[in-house]
Amino acid sequence: MNLSQDTMLPKLKEALEKVKANNPDHFYAWKIVIQHEKSLQTLMVGKESSPFEKYQNRDVLDHAYKIEVYSRHSDPQAMGNASFTIDPLGDIIAQVENTFSNSLMVSNKPWDLPTKVNGEYETVLTTDPIIAESITSAHERLHLEINDKVKGLDKVKVNSGELFTNLKTTYFEMSTGLAGQKENSDIYFEIALEKLPLPNTQEVLKYKNAISIEDANLSQFIDDLVEETLSITETELPHTSDNATIMIDGESIADLMEELVNQLSANREYDKTPFMSEGDSVLKGEKSASSDKLSLTLDPSVPVMAMTTPFTAEGMKPVKAQVINKDKVTTQLINNRIGQYLGKTPNYIDGNVIVDAGTSSKKEILNSLGSKECIEVLTFSSLLINSNTLTWSSEIKLGKLWKNGKVAAMIKGGVVSGDIKENLTNFRFSNEVTKKNSTGGGFSPASGYIGPNHMLIESGVKIAGE
Repeated sequence: MNLSQDTMLPKLKEALEKVKANNPDHFYAWKIVIQHEKSLQTLMVGKESSPFEKYQNRDVLDHAYKIEVYSRHSDPQAMGNASFTIDPLGDIIAQVENTFSNSLMVSNKPWDLPTKVNGEYETVLTTDPIIAESITSAHERLHLEINDKVKGLDKVKVNSGELFTNLKTTYFEMSTGLAGQKENSDIYFEIALEKLPLPNTQEVLKYKNAISIEDANLSQFIDDLVEETLSITETELPHTSDNATIMIDGESIADLMEELVNQLSANREYDKTPFMSEGDSVLKGEKSASSDKLSLTLDPSVPVMAMTTPFTAEGMKPVKAQVINKDKVTTQLINNRIGQYLGKTPNYIDGNVIVDAGTSSKKEILNSLGSKECIEVLTFSSLLINSNTLTWSSEIKLGKLWKNGKVAAMIKGGVVSGDIKENLTNFRFSNEVTKKNSTGGGFSPASGYIGPNHMLIESGVKIAGE
């Protein structure tokens, strides 16, 4: 689908240019975004030892036009911007004029929008080819995979489920000359289980975001959730500790690394919030001689990942770079606007978080602890990370207590907390690599992660339990 041929596009450009011509002193620039999205949605109800029963199928099609207007006004000069979703059946000129008027009520420090790209956009694979070829076939394939797994479960009752398969095409064009198009796929799956025999008062509900069918791996996701469901009544509280040893999985590592990378953004320096720049250490405290070191790269070109893109939000070509090398920051992340504000050269570094793996397997790491206790957190209730202090905390939804290389007990409850910079003074990554994607939404941005699937943390962790 080539949205640059959309019949509405020339009408929008004509309206924007007309309003600009009528306001030459203050109308600075415009941006048009066209999005076409198809979503197949299946809602399911479970029956004991049988496939999911579909009770609702939805085929949702959305085609939207959005404009953004930039203005320069006042004395001293300020820059405003405002966006609006256009009603194609309404008066387009009036909608553009209202958006322009709204931009005049916003006063930011002026900056120049880019007029040319920092190199040609690369051709990157942003969509699962299977979904791109036929979203209908891909959706049915996922549904069959779920059904094949569910009908073989005999120790849990599957209560309900939701499966969404989405395919979105986005085109943008700016009056400064920049334009581009990309296509993105994503999958959302949600399932609720409870342990047999019934009646049961505890239900386990979990969801999975993914970019591709391979990435989703729904069969394994259901297996892991069944294990959690069967363990839920056989747990105990963890012991209180001011210096606990824990192991977390790839999903939690991804969350911690994402917040760490956020502190490399030059936006934070301009906003006068805590930030890190070239040469800074990511550590707080003395480094243990037995600890791994953190090396991290941002890569916008990895096939079929959440942060794989041919262009940034500003319309520039994203750049791959190692941003942390052996616990040291090698560069900030500087975009066009903030680069002008701080007087720094933009580098347009962006992309998926790629973390160098360790040298030992999860099993080898746990065995090396001997009689020392370690809690492997299988699931956090809600991992909350403070973006300023890089401290974090959560209740343990489910975990395993390891001792002498064996599981001594299942853990549930208690609050675990830590400090990312302290954690990095004594940690070990596993050599098993995983891929995690989050499509974002609400207040959570999209993120992609490739790196170790487990991380042993031996410093900076406290547990409040019994």
